[in-house]
Amino acid sequence: MKCIRCDQQARAVCQFCGRAVCAEHIAEKRFVSGFTSKAGWWSLGANAVEVKDAVWCGLCHPEYRGTA
Repeated sequence: MKCIRCDQQARAVCQFCGRAVCAEHIAEKRFVSGFTSKAGWWSLGANAVEVKDAVWCGLCHPEYRGTA
């Protein structure tokens, strides 16, 4: 797989769009996954799973939206 920016060998894949990026062009962005509950589905204390340094290609523009 080749980097979307420079055609070098890719090291990672963008968490948001799936584009391949090399070590030089890897960027980081906050990624929030679906919601989960710590105590089970009957609990009202649902929390999102967040990764603060997810791999990002730097080209795509993900939008964060509230669920409520």
